[in-house]
Amino acid sequence: MSHIYPAMPACPSTPIPPDLHRVARLGWHVYPVRRGSRAACFRGAVDAATCDMDTIATWCARWPGCGWRVVTGPSGLFALDVDRPGTHAADGVAALAALVRQHGPLPPRPMTRTGGSGGAVLFFRHRGESLRGQSGCPAPGLDPHRGRQAVTIPPAIHAATGGAYTWRVPPWQVPPPPIPSWLARLLAPTDDTLPPPPRRVDSARAQGALVRALHAVCDAPAGTANTTLNARAYALGRWCGAGLLDVATARDTLLHAAARRHIPVAEARATVRSGLNAGQRNPRMPFHG
Repeated sequence: MSHIYPAMPACPSTPIPPDLHRVARLGWHVYPVRRGSRAACFRGAVDAATCDMDTIATWCARWPGCGWRVVTGPSGLFALDVDRPGTHAADGVAALAALVRQHGPLPPRPMTRTGGSGGAVLFFRHRGESLRGQSGCPAPGLDPHRGRQAVTIPPAIHAATGGAYTWRVPPWQVPPPPIPSWLARLLAPTDDTLPPPPRRVDSARAQGALVRALHAVCDAPAGTANTTLNARAYALGRWCGAGLLDVATARDTLLHAAARRHIPVAEARATVRSGLNAGQRNPRMPFHG
């Protein structure tokens, strides 16, 4: 699917905000949202999320003063949103404190301050653990985010309070640590959330995804080929991570499409490698139905 936003050159008068530049250099995949909102600035933004500086600069020029969200899966992240009463019904701060007293401390980790609400988001490295992503897990007031789920990061404005999101502990000072084993255990899927056995139709759907990726890159609108290449590499990487698609086949198909769009070889290889690796860390769940 092509992404609906106008192609335009980066504007020197609208630089990338410093904090955003830093997280993009760490490989965090971001996309722009409307100021004071969680609504993306264009359709398909989650799939288009990127750490490519040229693309981010283009978005900054197109939507100056916008907010930003990071997609956890392609960034290799797990995020725990901790709510505070006032703008939320439950007290996630108290819930997390109770869990820490029971199970043990959390390691030093990146952490944002939610603008004006007193809440926070904690960031950990996601290494492929199977985790639930439902709001209120593992306790009311705690919201886990992984895979295609996204969280707001600075610079951004809180929709309800109008306060600015800031970094309490920035990730360029303290890298995301592995998810504590006790937290991963509490978020592990229960018997009633486990998927049924895979069906053979999955392999046919993986091949269909391969063909669609080829056409998507070849037919991407001007100025969006590299962004599309990144998004499709991540999507195919998820099929590879599920064992339903060969990594070499996915890589060769994407590089063939990139060559047809005249994307420089070194740039294409880096984009494909990053996207495939990120996708494999968040494998697709088998299709059922």
